[in-house]
Amino acid sequence: MKIVILLFLIGLGTRSVVFVGPHREGDECIYMALVDQLDRGNGYTLQGSRLLEKRAVDRAGYDRPYFFHPPGGVGLFWLSFRLFGRTGFPMVQLACFALFFWSMIGLAFELGLGSSRAGLITAGILSAFTPIMAHVSTRYWLDGPQLAFCAASAFLFLHASSRNSPWRSFAAGLLLGYAALIKITAVLIVPGLVLLAWPRLRSRRWKAPIRLLLSYFAAALLIHLPWELWLWSRVGTPFPGWAGKPSADLIATNRYVRYLTVVRSPWIYLTLVPRIVWTLLPGAFLYLFARTDRETMRQGIALHIWILTVLVFHIVMGFTGYSKVVRYVILITPATILVFSRFFSLVVGRLDPRRLFSPGKVWIILLAGAAGAALLLEIASGLQVTIHYDRNLIVPLIGGM
Repeated sequence: MKIVILLFLIGLGTRSVVFVGPHREGDECIYMALVDQLDRGNGYTLQGSRLLEKRAVDRAGYDRPYFFHPPGGVGLFWLSFRLFGRTGFPMVQLACFALFFWSMIGLAFELGLGSSRAGLITAGILSAFTPIMAHVSTRYWLDGPQLAFCAASAFLFLHASSRNSPWRSFAAGLLLGYAALIKITAVLIVPGLVLLAWPRLRSRRWKAPIRLLLSYFAAALLIHLPWELWLWSRVGTPFPGWAGKPSADLIATNRYVRYLTVVRSPWIYLTLVPRIVWTLLPGAFLYLFARTDRETMRQGIALHIWILTVLVFHIVMGFTGYSKVVRYVILITPATILVFSRFFSLVVGRLDPRRLFSPGKVWIILLAGAAGAALLLEIASGLQVTIHYDRNLIVPLIGGM
């Protein structure tokens, strides 16, 4: 456990660049302006802000009485701003990294990785350096807080399912509801998470899993549904089609937005993400080692469904006119970490120092070497995005956008 604590401190230290970054990216400016608006009592809108008056943002998308994202993330920034002033923005990111890291360690224990030194350390390494989380932690974006509360919700729900505790499940639902109050896409973790917990739920009498699931979803709705109902009463729909979608004028006049919206293909999520999250594809080899372990197979299937749910959703959204940005698929992170950590622990467990060079072990040695190389490349990728904290997009180690 000392190594895990050390990894946490290293990860926290690398994210200290959030205190010195320029923070002039468009979304950052918008969130800071919204905090200023709230602090002045002008409401959750950019109307009347300097950004809108100077035409620094697209009027078609932002000259509206209410901002399109739910208020959970901006509200968190505002609360921290009230406590710490401008330092409150980076403080939120550090706190959310801490919540994410320890939630991932909790998830690792819940899935049995606590009994494997290699598996637990791997989960700690990836939680500290995983590139997309490292990238968003250097900016005043909503993605880091969303991921942190999603990871915390996932851990607490699995913990509740193993303890048959409706109250813990209710608390997990509150965390999910709040994550959805930061960005509605938080709900994308639900299919994979429920499948991950299903063997524990199924092992109990039918009333117990129903209570757990109902308490989880009821709590999430309790937190998030009022926002959707309020938005519906104000704009006529809980899911406005214009929300977050660049307008035709913005695409025509802004080369950067045009690149992300028109030039980039939605398939970029399948071609670019594996060159950033280097452990994504090696994790698929989990099945070669788990054919006789039904529990590990079930976990692998559930976690890959988690990953695919997030990727497919954003590919579809890309085809409907939304920007294609790697940080949007950040919710794959808990699943990619857990899949690879399980795979790496199984590979290391098959290595026998006394028979390393026997014919039947050569392929395991090669696979362990390839897995280790993928782990090192992901660490390097995570460090690169923190070193180049002024970049708005993640650039893979081998180049390409």
